[in-house]
Amino acid sequence: MEYKYLTQELRQKIDKYVQTFPVKEQVIIPALHLIYSKYRDIEFHHMEELAEYLQVPLSHIEGVISFYDMFRRKRKARHHIRLCKNLPCHIMGCKKLLELFEKITGEKANEESKNGRFYIETVECIGACSVAPAFMIDDDLYDGTKITEEKLYEILSKYT
Repeated sequence: MEYKYLTQELRQKIDKYVQTFPVKEQVIIPALHLIYSKYRDIEFHHMEELAEYLQVPLSHIEGVISFYDMFRRKRKARHHIRLCKNLPCHIMGCKKLLELFEKITGEKANEESKNGRFYIETVECIGACSVAPAFMIDDDLYDGTKITEEKLYEILSKYT
């Protein structure tokens, strides 16, 4: 089969995971990370090609994508802000941080972006409790422990 989206480079990287993991379904998450890094979202045609390439049911790939909020099916804005709201981040002030994000960007969390620059999403966990309240912009992790309005504005200005 000829692949339009699963480039030769992506297939080579996926093949390394195939050699590492004994079960092809175990390759789905690392492969999706590779696809997401390249395209910034995962569309249906990406899933179809990956299912064909790995020889796994498409429903397995769809199940992984629907379960993990780290993968987006369709880009909602140029930059994706994920703010953890789990217990450690909640205790350490994620609500105040969310208010700062909404004030500076003019966007509301979990709503469609008005200007297409930022999409703010509150998520259950990003695995960074040591820097709670943690947040990510695209693939960049940030320590929210000492974020001020000025510092957050400075951080956001890097993402045009």
